[in-house]
Amino acid sequence: MAHLPPPPPHSLFLLFLAVHGFVASHGLPLPPSSTYNDSMCSESFWCGGVDIKYPFYLSNAIQETPNYTSHYSCGYTDMKIFCQGEGAAAIATLPLDQYNYTVHSIIYDNRTIVLGDKEVLKSGKCPTVSHNVTFSYEWLNYTDSSTNLTFFLDCYSRPGDQQPPNSQAEDFQVDCKGINSPARRGDGVSFVFTSEQGNVSGEYELVEHCSEIVVVPVHEEVLMSEPPLLPNDYGVVLEHGFQLEWKQSREQACNLCEESKGRCAYSENRQFIGCLCSGGKVGAPDCNGSGAAAAYPNTSSGKFFRTAPSILVPSENKRPTCELISPEDKPSSVV
Repeated sequence: MAHLPPPPPHSLFLLFLAVHGFVASHGLPLPPSSTYNDSMCSESFWCGGVDIKYPFYLSNAIQETPNYTSHYSCGYTDMKIFCQGEGAAAIATLPLDQYNYTVHSIIYDNRTIVLGDKEVLKSGKCPTVSHNVTFSYEWLNYTDSSTNLTFFLDCYSRPGDQQPPNSQAEDFQVDCKGINSPARRGDGVSFVFTSEQGNVSGEYELVEHCSEIVVVPVHEEVLMSEPPLLPNDYGVVLEHGFQLEWKQSREQACNLCEESKGRCAYSENRQFIGCLCSGGKVGAPDCNGSGAAAAYPNTSSGKFFRTAPSILVPSENKRPTCELISPEDKPSSVV
């Protein structure tokens, strides 16, 4: 039988780089029965008036994988909370896509989080509406109590583009110049419609006459207020924010971990990499497996913790105790 010649040295080197690159981008699983700093899985952190618990986690409560190629969290990747400020005045923020949203509250009994647009909350009665709300649906979704407002912005601003007289659309016109403040928009008029009123915008073909269309989620019950808040008091509606609900991880390994009262460790690219059990032990394959310590209790500590300036939990402490990090200052290495 003929023997193939050994591959040239440069081919082996390229293979090594390919394998190393895959491992670095995906992260190796945490070795069974290994240890981790269990302060990253503290039962409860407080940021202002917001209680932060698993599957949420503070942005700096992460650790490096054993091979030092990436970081992992005690919680779901997209549930990372940034905390800005100190004490009762601290503000919790959750990034969604490229924008930051203030966390009004987290209701763990029904897995609901209430968010408000950070830019809207600081803009007063007549806030600028500048972007849609987008996010990954890996763990988050809208609740049944959510509905949409659609804003048609800077309409009839082009030369020769006239608004029809006695148009029914005038009933939905926003008498508030602040809504059009960004430099990219002109001096046209703007309109706001609920999901049920979309037929009016279609009837007058506003899509053809407006510079931009923005869709934002809101609390449906706020729209039922009397007297009606729309169109001019749209800012009040937006200040109430919107609700998202989270669902249990789809990973079977994570489900087994949580059923054993463990907590799932996820890498920065949403990969499940291990089951974190109390006592700083990594379960194999869950907290009921050999080598794992007891499961986490269901009681809350009820204590307030200030977050650390480093993105890594200090190994010498059982609980993080340092300064808070703002979303604008978040490290580029944390995704």
